[in-house]
Amino acid sequence: MATITDSKAPLRTVKRVQFGILSPDEIRRMSVTEGGIRYSEVYENGRPKLGGLMDPRQGCLDRHTRCTTCAGNMSDCPGHFGHMDLAKPVYHVGFLTKTLKVLRCVCFYCSKLLYNSQHPKVREIVTKSKGQPRKRLLHIYNLCKGKMICEGGDEVDVTKEPEDPTQVVKKTSGHGGCGRYQPNVKRIGLELMAEWKHVNEDTQERKQVLTAERFLPFPDEECYLLGMDPKFARPDWMILTVLPVPPLPVRPAVVMYGTARNQDDITHKLADIIKANNELLRNEQAGAAAHIIMENIKMLQFHVATMTDNDMPGMPKALQKSGRPLKALKSRLKGKEGRIRGNLMGKRVDFSARTVITADPNLRIDQVGVPRSIAQNLTYPEIVTPFNITK
Repeated sequence: MATITDSKAPLRTVKRVQFGILSPDEIRRMSVTEGGIRYSEVYENGRPKLGGLMDPRQGCLDRHTRCTTCAGNMSDCPGHFGHMDLAKPVYHVGFLTKTLKVLRCVCFYCSKLLYNSQHPKVREIVTKSKGQPRKRLLHIYNLCKGKMICEGGDEVDVTKEPEDPTQVVKKTSGHGGCGRYQPNVKRIGLELMAEWKHVNEDTQERKQVLTAERFLPFPDEECYLLGMDPKFARPDWMILTVLPVPPLPVRPAVVMYGTARNQDDITHKLADIIKANNELLRNEQAGAAAHIIMENIKMLQFHVATMTDNDMPGMPKALQKSGRPLKALKSRLKGKEGRIRGNLMGKRVDFSARTVITADPNLRIDQVGVPRSIAQNLTYPEIVTPFNITK
């Protein structure tokens, strides 16, 4: 028997749910805005601007228009994601703690794991943590965090005498590391700072800001050792190079006094990101000084971070013109008033009661006692029809 639904969308059976991190290619593939969102303006000549924040390809704006992607109206079109190419990579604030852990496990210069994958300790961790990737990352992190030198390439066994032609010099194969001293990596606000105790070159500074650009792609084997499945989540995907732009139904504009539209907080934040991104592009093309580029990257990082989470401890909040803090994506989802508990989970309904379930020696282990006064109210409504009426 066919299920009757209002939507014209084809029905699919959900077989499984796979969590992961969106890769830059996947964000571009699922985007309907070819060329990306580039303009902070919303309207042009009274119509939504193509490539702007209210791009008509992203969904319906009101009941009089249709979506230019799926030709659906307000009730049919679920909205479509767009994308925005960032001028420079920035950290994703949701993954910043995890990014810090990964950076402490790999070499600052060559991005190889600080221990050879064939090292007995690493092999033991892999064997112990089969099917427990989170535990594997924790063990690898505990092993690597104290290591201050990247393991080098092929190392000569110095116990042999190389001058003696009868003796064979044994080489122990390393993993091709660079053998340089490693810094301590710390988080300061939205920045990561690298600080060296031992310096590799005379010209090198002892402190350095670690930008997201330094995060190089990881080989599949090292992704596995860091507790990630390279098909669904890679450490380099935790860095934002392409930003997904939420569909219009996620950030609807509120019509005020007939014609004026009040844009959603997320739309305001996206406008700030586009302005910061365009300024960074302009300064880069004009060949601006390094400190100006760094300031632009900091501003872009701040706007991208506060769109995701505007309640970070020790960080200034992004505000509206009125001085009200913006409602970020995280605050929309979490807590009692959020989407999950507030909108999707249970509601107050008739014929139900809530209680604290306590131990009772008079009941069996699989029984729950209900007070008589509640039991008398908790009746099941039986709808009487000509077919089930008692005669």
